[in-house]
Amino acid sequence: MLLTLLITFSLLFAITHIGLSHGRVRSGLVAKIGPMRFRGLYSLVAVGTFAPAAVIYFTERHLGPLLYELPRWAVLMIALPCTFLAVQLIVLSLANPSPTSMIPAKPEARGVLRITRHPMNMAWTLIGVAHLAGNGALGDVAFWGLSFVVVGFLGAFHQDRRKRLAGGESQTAFYHETSVLPFAAILMRRQKLDLSDLPLPMVIVALIAWGALIYFHGAIFGAPLL
Repeated sequence: MLLTLLITFSLLFAITHIGLSHGRVRSGLVAKIGPMRFRGLYSLVAVGTFAPAAVIYFTERHLGPLLYELPRWAVLMIALPCTFLAVQLIVLSLANPSPTSMIPAKPEARGVLRITRHPMNMAWTLIGVAHLAGNGALGDVAFWGLSFVVVGFLGAFHQDRRKRLAGGESQTAFYHETSVLPFAAILMRRQKLDLSDLPLPMVIVALIAWGALIYFHGAIFGAPLL
């Protein structure tokens, strides 16, 4: 029963989070109830679907059959760099918001946007990947895979489509110079990694936060990493 509810709420969160922001659905609702009420509805649905899934998961982890089990060294090799990059993206995005987010920002490839134009979405995705590495039960895969990886990854491309349609040609250069996947534009030589463009105090804050999260993970979440 709990496994079914966990899968259902995780799936509903993924579907509604992306579906409600889809072009015709979003524009139709905004036209009927206004932009502020739409944001309220969107947030309410998000909380109403994600919160039950989270409560079930953190109350009863590892529900259902075991689908896979990675050795501990492999889990750490995946989880540590993924969480490190995720925390950096979250903190650095506060200093350099993306024009793809809800906060108005210039479509300019600088700071963390050189790495990815969707720092928050990619952080969400990386957190999901990190936890999928060490949690291979069906319930784990449903929660972290649907609520984090699918929502974060597909949500980024969905936001791109909506923003590009709304912004027209004014953001063409920005989208060409940046990428969804972290470091992809740099590897494709459409962008360069300029470490001096990243605010050092925030990099240090993110590093400290990541270290504390790793160290206290067991005490906070009941699943020690070290």
